[in-house]
Amino acid sequence: MTNIKLQIKMKIKFINIFFLTVLLLTIASCTKTDDNNSVSSAQPPDLSKHPVYSKYQFNNTDNVINLGTQPLYMPTGLITETMKRDIILKKALNKLGIEIRFYSFLKGHDVNFFLKKGDIDAGIGGDMPAITIASTSEVIIPSLMQNGFVSIVAEHHMLIEQMRGKRFGYAIGSNAHYSLLHMFQLRGIAATDVRLIPINVVEMPEALAAGNIDAFSAWEPTPFLTRKLFPDKVVIHRSLSTGYLYFSRALYEKHPDAVLHMLAAQLRAFYWIKHKKENLLNASRWNIDENNKLSDTMSELSDVDISKLAVDDIIGHHSSPVIPLQSLSRTGNLYKEFKFLKELGMVPLSIAWEKVRDSFAPQILDGIYNNPSVYRFNEFDYDIDGDGSEQ
Repeated sequence: MTNIKLQIKMKIKFINIFFLTVLLLTIASCTKTDDNNSVSSAQPPDLSKHPVYSKYQFNNTDNVINLGTQPLYMPTGLITETMKRDIILKKALNKLGIEIRFYSFLKGHDVNFFLKKGDIDAGIGGDMPAITIASTSEVIIPSLMQNGFVSIVAEHHMLIEQMRGKRFGYAIGSNAHYSLLHMFQLRGIAATDVRLIPINVVEMPEALAAGNIDAFSAWEPTPFLTRKLFPDKVVIHRSLSTGYLYFSRALYEKHPDAVLHMLAAQLRAFYWIKHKKENLLNASRWNIDENNKLSDTMSELSDVDISKLAVDDIIGHHSSPVIPLQSLSRTGNLYKEFKFLKELGMVPLSIAWEKVRDSFAPQILDGIYNNPSVYRFNEFDYDIDGDGSEQ
């Protein structure tokens, strides 16, 4: 265990440099946290100067569609890596005179930054980023990409009364942040009864193992990785989390057929990955390769590990990526998270829920399901040996 901790500490030193801008974004864009857990807003840094993103050469001509992906977000990374290699998609877009390009980002907030800036036309984001972009920009959100869990991982099992005074790590403004506060509310614990510590998600496993925090709240694969490296750590709470594929409304209005073909490619990838284990393992390996281009945080996870995470999520639990209408009601989690983001100041107080709700457009998928001969969502043709990169 000592050797493993030493390896992780060495990795964290490298990761801290790599993720410096992301950490500054998290702190600057949404919060200033003190012992009373107060929150205030500040101006976020320019992510176009990020050490990774600054190398991207975005082509913003009318015949190119730029899609922002999140390889570190499970299992959406498997779906988008499969879409990259979709020969049917590329041929369909080519007939329209359009090319698609994929760009990897570390988190949904980063995707939204470049979508608002106009560098990308579509992106992948969890429920919180999806709500945020729908509140502040003109987008459409037609399909579900993820439907799994956020976990609270702790040093050991805790009784309710033992949580008071404990140190909980969290990523500010994320669905994991919401999940943590919601758990406290359910168990009758005030936020002032605990110590909330903003922390970069990639630092959480080592911080917990080193005793710097008593628990953390995070999305996969961080909980899985933590328990793999430190088997004595335990999950004390889980809550549902969703993720989405969304497009700028300008893109949809200009190239509706292209958007439908991209959604058809998502459906194809979803069905192909579910079709047999070999496909799932292939997609997992592609995802690992893409993750390694961003960082080495996933180096401890195998294709089998990632496959298991995918099966535990939308790949194993859903027959299609259709957004449930119930989730768009005022009794659903999305509305509760919308109110939470307002409280944090990440959504303007003037924005009505109806603007966010009307950005979700699950009916768009009907046009694909009703025309299988055009969109060929049950046919598969993938470049298995390629990396899908044409940038």
